[in-house]
Amino acid sequence: MRLSLLVSMFAVTGVLAVSAAALSATQVSLRCTAAALVVLAVLAVRWSRSRWAPAAGCLLFAVAALVRDAAVDDTGQDAGWFGYGPSQTVALQAMLDAAGRAYRSESIATLVQLGAVVLLVAAVLGLPRAHRRVRVVATTVAAVVVGVGVLAGLWFDVDLDEMAGVARCAWPGPLAVAAALGLLLLAGRREDRRWLVAAGAGLVAVQAAVTQSDLTGAWLTVAALTDALCGDAYTAIAWGTAVDEGVEYGPALTAALTIAGPALIVLGTPRAGTRTAGGDDTPPPPATGGDDAPPPPTTGGDEGQPPAPDGKD
Repeated sequence: MRLSLLVSMFAVTGVLAVSAAALSATQVSLRCTAAALVVLAVLAVRWSRSRWAPAAGCLLFAVAALVRDAAVDDTGQDAGWFGYGPSQTVALQAMLDAAGRAYRSESIATLVQLGAVVLLVAAVLGLPRAHRRVRVVATTVAAVVVGVGVLAGLWFDVDLDEMAGVARCAWPGPLAVAAALGLLLLAGRREDRRWLVAAGAGLVAVQAAVTQSDLTGAWLTVAALTDALCGDAYTAIAWGTAVDEGVEYGPALTAALTIAGPALIVLGTPRAGTRTAGGDDTPPPPATGGDDAPPPPTTGGDEGQPPAPDGKD
């Protein structure tokens, strides 16, 4: 398949994924995201310097999107569920079942995404080392900003008594963030004259932070519904799937981050560093001998001329 056709397919599916997310078509967006990442994996094999590591990482990102798609229900209701304490046990149980499915799906998707980030780390490790202070400082500052943002989100969204539950049940999220921050710090110390790998690693880190926030929110929802169902307190909880006719910027931005981060890393790896002389991409020298080479013209010797007379009869 021609490289230009693959690039066109990736661009079309990526635009469709972001547009569908903006229009609240979650299933269409996730499926288009998976398709775009599969095409990107083929591009990585054709184009990227490391080839198999970024290609496998893109495929795992596609699997994570399909796992999330399996738990999405776009049919929805107009008003959703509304439960108020023990008097609405059936409604609360239905809400808890739906929240549990969303939490399990997000946990599996986060674990798959963690593997994808580790493969991208392996791809970046294959790049030559660089000693550019500006890039090192920029990636370090970006990693600190993302890390502080994740910690601040946990501090404001999670109570101290719930922190142990988050660490026990939502641990894939912090691990994915840590791996993405390591990828970002490593990208600043590898050769990339156009900053594509560093920029892609930054987008992967931001997307990992969003994933961690979604996973934590899913677990907190399950915990709140469990307390409302088993406790004696009357707690009002709304679980709605009403369709919003406006543009959803948050999901669209998440879809764009999911696609753009690995894409920049794949695009940046062939431009990072230079090929070593005599490497795999260096054409072999022309043949100057061997079994297939034509014999040199004879200019003398035993078979070229008759022997000179020795003066004897």
